[in-house]
Amino acid sequence: MSAELVEILKQNSRTFFLPIMRLDEPLRGLVAAYYLANRALDEIEDHPGLAPANKAELLRGLSRLLQQARFTQADTDRLFRPYEAELAPVTRRFHEWAVEFPPPDIAPRLWDSLAALADRMADWVEAEFRVRDEADLDRYTFAVASAIGITLSDLWSRHAGIVTPQPAAVAFGRAVQTANITWNRRDDLARGVDFFPAGWTELDMCGYVRRQLPGAQAYVAGIPAGPIRDFCAITLDICTATLAAIEQGTVLDRAVIQAIAARHTVP
Repeated sequence: MSAELVEILKQNSRTFFLPIMRLDEPLRGLVAAYYLANRALDEIEDHPGLAPANKAELLRGLSRLLQQARFTQADTDRLFRPYEAELAPVTRRFHEWAVEFPPPDIAPRLWDSLAALADRMADWVEAEFRVRDEADLDRYTFAVASAIGITLSDLWSRHAGIVTPQPAAVAFGRAVQTANITWNRRDDLARGVDFFPAGWTELDMCGYVRRQLPGAQAYVAGIPAGPIRDFCAITLDICTATLAAIEQGTVLDRAVIQAIAARHTVP
């Protein structure tokens, strides 16, 4: 994993930088690139300056490209050209993260995950992110986080022979994503988006996270000690620290996250 990739990951992730750095190679670089490809899509979904129709066009365009037999940088450049000046740097390098970096024998699994995510994000953009009730919140958190957890579980199995229960991976993704949604609500509201179900408060969202925690904790507990467990355990600890910071009004900055990571033994 190059120094440039480490720096880009650090710039783009509050939650996942330190957990990813605990992984061994080649898994570390693969997960980092997969995270950045997901972040590239997320930057389109959240872009404050793009019209919803343009966001949906870009997201569905990337999904179609990922499903083609040959997907080149030139294809991405053509899709991005009308919006190039507005797109985040991590998004402009989507082809690199999604296609150039992953080894050929696992790349199609990641493409399937990314294509599905892009299509679901486009659906949510067109629905104006209207989260009416808990069922909608379930659907959104599955689309943007739980499905990623399932893909990571496939990577754990492929690289280390670690088999994790898929329902627990779903709970893990939902817990982490909902804690982040709640933490970032002020920024989301500033750009006109509200992921809270109608009538829900921060306490309701925290309750939703707590209902996912038993499954998320079981997911981590079922992984043998080592780098992959550290990745998952640190991520879950950051999630619970985010929850505590919301409920108690305490600080959660990079120093706090570094202290959380330091509690885990380096393999």
